[in-house]
Amino acid sequence: MKSGVVLIGVTMGGSLAAAAVLAQSPGSSPAAPVQATPAIAAACAGLTSRENGEAFAKFPDAPTAINSARIVPAGGTHGVADNDLPEICRVEGTISPTVGFLLRMPTSDWNGKFMMGGCGGPCGNYLEDRIDHALVRKYAVVTTDMGHKGGGWLFAYNNPQGQLDFAYRATHLTAKVAKELVAAFYGARAKLNYFIGCSTGGRQAMIEAQRFPKDFDGIVAGAPVYDEVGDTPYFLEWNTRVNTASDGSTILTAPKVDLIRSAVLKQCDARDGLKDGLLTNPAACAFDPKSLICKPGQDAAQCLTPEQADVAQKFRDGARNSKGEKLYWGMPWGSEDQWVNYFGWVNPTGKQYAGSGYSITGYVGYAGGPPSGPAFRAADFDYDRDPERLDLTGPIFNPVNPDLSRLRDAGGKLILFHGWNDNNIPVEASIDYYQKAERANGGPAATRQFFRFFTPPGVNHCRGGEGGGEIDWITAIEDWVERGKAPDQVIAYRPRAPYPTAPRAMEDYGSVYSKFGRHPLSPAYYDRARPVYLWPATARYSGRGDPARPENWRKTMP
Repeated sequence: MKSGVVLIGVTMGGSLAAAAVLAQSPGSSPAAPVQATPAIAAACAGLTSRENGEAFAKFPDAPTAINSARIVPAGGTHGVADNDLPEICRVEGTISPTVGFLLRMPTSDWNGKFMMGGCGGPCGNYLEDRIDHALVRKYAVVTTDMGHKGGGWLFAYNNPQGQLDFAYRATHLTAKVAKELVAAFYGARAKLNYFIGCSTGGRQAMIEAQRFPKDFDGIVAGAPVYDEVGDTPYFLEWNTRVNTASDGSTILTAPKVDLIRSAVLKQCDARDGLKDGLLTNPAACAFDPKSLICKPGQDAAQCLTPEQADVAQKFRDGARNSKGEKLYWGMPWGSEDQWVNYFGWVNPTGKQYAGSGYSITGYVGYAGGPPSGPAFRAADFDYDRDPERLDLTGPIFNPVNPDLSRLRDAGGKLILFHGWNDNNIPVEASIDYYQKAERANGGPAATRQFFRFFTPPGVNHCRGGEGGGEIDWITAIEDWVERGKAPDQVIAYRPRAPYPTAPRAMEDYGSVYSKFGRHPLSPAYYDRARPVYLWPATARYSGRGDPARPENWRKTMP
């Protein structure tokens, strides 16, 4: 989808840069890395020229300042040993009033394409590593801080402009401005435009698909935050609250979670043809924690109290009001390792969501009036009164419109994925959205023409987990957009130990794992590969051959 904005800023010598950068056509064998020629270096620095400054300051709806533009040698600035990043023209800018963006453009062998990467949590910085896997493929890539600097949600308190920037404005306008800078540097527009993001980045992706469907030809949305102001009280803080006794002690402790997990696996693990500690289809597991309630004379360490069984069921069922009406989704059976692994829901000293520092709800959830701001506490949230109050601000942030007809009509393609073991955002929120989208867009067959959905089993928030969260989503969306090959399955790779079970940025773990995301993966980096089929199909072991190889699994329907 091409930008409708008139090309600006080419006068600084972009066409000269294009001649050098595009001397080798995309798709041909990459040349050896070379240092930027004087012409390319001048073209990069020229993006900050007075002429460009005047032109971008008049950018429609997005007055922009180009703050810096410089050549960065191959290897990048991440500090990771053996970094494989190419030499780039690195551009930082500000869209009025405070939206920052970072654009990186390869100085040789540009593939002719542009990709925007999403951020995470409250954003506030440039998460470069989340889009490095596109940069090494010679995409021009951009990311945004979403309108503020630094972590936490305080930026949004009594700041309507900051809220709008975070909700949708920063993503849309960064895409538009960055595409013009790409055209100015290379002397040619990107032939294809993509977006990829997970968590808050997944929300950005769904906002683009629903509200600005002409921005991108292909979109990959992972684990989107559908309810930005409600996910914390309904999901994260709910689990802490229901697991806290009146005296402040923890009801369901870690050893009892292990007990539940063992019982769940005993009942449901082998249904996919293989006992391996992983539920391929958690939706089909009808486990009842009451079955573990202690019987007379039973060892208390080997069973649950009624209160502990009740907490486990509340984790599964999700948030409810006092009438028992469902407000949100819970955690599926089979995800019990995530109950203790990440947020400390059953750890008395690790209740990270019990205070106000992280919760967006206190800062933007209410249109006004107490409790709000820094004084907000999780215990202040009233599950009978406050859901309606959240509806005053939710529509600003929440990408919940299932009508994707404008994306379809624009020729766009959308891939949605959500791991079954997600401990930030419930996977059933995505299932609910996709089912609504099928109904709103002409039924399953019609919807799959432009929108496809995957639920990788055993995968945590965005990636990681026993299921194998390393999946080549870029190739999947490229194949669909560029070659008309709609994805019916993807392959999930499980990294070899001692890879962390809940990784954040790949760069956090040193050179051994810095190349994850660089597909095709070397077999040295993973110990298992399995197919993940288009929802609602699941994988079943054939009973023959190595179960670590994808060809020994078969598609089955629920």
